[in-house]
Amino acid sequence: MSAAIATPKADGKGFLYFLGLFLLGLIANAAGLYGGYWLGSTINKVLMSLGVPFGEYSWMILPFLLAILFWGIAAATVIGVSVSQAGRFMGGHMFVTVVLAFTTIISVNLALAYNAVATFPGLEVKNSYVASQQFNERKAAQEALGWAVSASHADGELRLVMNGPDGQPVYPTEMEAILGRATQVKDDLVLEFTHDGSAFVTPVTLAEGNWNIRMTATAADGTLYSRRLVLHVKR
Repeated sequence: MSAAIATPKADGKGFLYFLGLFLLGLIANAAGLYGGYWLGSTINKVLMSLGVPFGEYSWMILPFLLAILFWGIAAATVIGVSVSQAGRFMGGHMFVTVVLAFTTIISVNLALAYNAVATFPGLEVKNSYVASQQFNERKAAQEALGWAVSASHADGELRLVMNGPDGQPVYPTEMEAILGRATQVKDDLVLEFTHDGSAFVTPVTLAEGNWNIRMTATAADGTLYSRRLVLHVKR
């Protein structure tokens, strides 16, 4: 009966080996996640600054890969020591291995989910019901202005053309424009324009991909004009 009991060589240290495996595995998970996040985002920034199309979110696979790699190295090391001390691979080793494997997967998913929500909460208005009550009125007033608005980017310059029904430039009393990605807010940039006689212009360097310009302007009669312009930047 004693031979069937999964305990180390009568030294009573089996629990310590299992605990060491578990703690080291957790540390390896954290190191892989944070190390992968830092390394991936750094590589992405460097490549984007060099104009290399690495992909805006491709780097996010690195935390997952490094977490598994670090955990695998730590687990293999500690299990190897523990098995050599116990003389065999016991149920406790398998239990800790499975727990840490699922810990790695769950940790990565939670980290990526948090990053997704933190970069883009998905909030357009604080109260969609209240905003909807005046939507039709605002839309009709905005369309009555007859403004034609478009945006373009070339040679490090962003141009925002705003013309009235007569084809002549319009000059809002107030205007605010935010440039950013469609799926995140960390790259948002408040634009400061000057008018060159035909368009509002501002110097800005944009990476390849889709950009959004979320603008609001106030006409001379007080009508509020809001628009989201999609800007496609290609190399």
